[in-house]
Amino acid sequence: MKILSIIGTRPQYIKIKPIFDFCKTNNIEHKIVDTRQHYSYNVSDALIKDLSLHIDYSLEIPNTNELEFIAECIKSLYALLVKISPDIVLVYGDTNSTFCAALASYKVGIPIAHIEAGERCFDMSVPEEVTRTFVDSISKFNFCSSLKAVKNIDNGIYCGDLEYELLNVLNPKISFQDFGVMTIHRKANSSPEQLNKILSFCNTIPYDIKLFAHHRVKPLLQEEVPDNIIVYDSCSYTEMVKQLSDCKFIITDSGSIQKTSAFFGKRTLIMREKSEWKDTEIKNFAKLVSFSDKDISWLLPERTPRDKYFYLSDLHQNKPSSIIISSILAG
Repeated sequence: MKILSIIGTRPQYIKIKPIFDFCKTNNIEHKIVDTRQHYSYNVSDALIKDLSLHIDYSLEIPNTNELEFIAECIKSLYALLVKISPDIVLVYGDTNSTFCAALASYKVGIPIAHIEAGERCFDMSVPEEVTRTFVDSISKFNFCSSLKAVKNIDNGIYCGDLEYELLNVLNPKISFQDFGVMTIHRKANSSPEQLNKILSFCNTIPYDIKLFAHHRVKPLLQEEVPDNIIVYDSCSYTEMVKQLSDCKFIITDSGSIQKTSAFFGKRTLIMREKSEWKDTEIKNFAKLVSFSDKDISWLLPERTPRDKYFYLSDLHQNKPSSIIISSILAG
């Protein structure tokens, strides 16, 4: 069987790592297409090198305009799929690359496996929610990271979360040092007004905060930032795992980082109005921001008990990659 994965963003490089390793170890034919949706050296080439991935096909599509990228990506993927003719296409998460890969595969008539299916914030004004709903509806396999996600769709398969599989392999040492980690990347938080609101709020937190600046946000940080915020470029995955392992708390609008809050055992304040990973909110690992003093008092307890298996199934020895590939091979 010829398996083709299509990725293009930082979280997808991370998600695919256990799949890549499992297929390589078991001599399963698996190729990777990189749309380079979020291309910059720090979030693409450096991450691929850090994770020891091998990219078989790389699309060279400028991503200066979202609609133009989507149109060109679908066109390029359609031609590539016709040429390669894989037996199944794996798509990951809820990005524009996910949408393009799923639509192109559907039009060519190739079965789709959606990894991280079924997650919902129940707000169709969120672009990622539109992608999730659409891709779930046309996929042959919908592999879910959480039991909650299985309940949101008719044909969900609970496999657990691929990043939790990777993190348990890395098994970092956890500490609670006196600093926070912040990442901001969503379009809703990328206006000068909203970013200033976030930074002003962070200025009221009595700890230094390391802001790892996404390429969309970095140009907006030309103005002076609060003294307790130290701006860094995007870093390797290995370095980010170290920072999340060592910090006292996390501030983010990233679903992927929110999802891993239980693994690191760190309180995580979410810079969004709604989120998909509601289990982390229910278990008090994560909280949606209200920009009030209550957020700060919630964010800074002495210690939060961690759960390194929070989003893992005990099937296949806590290896979602094994569940996913075995299910696909079984048909």
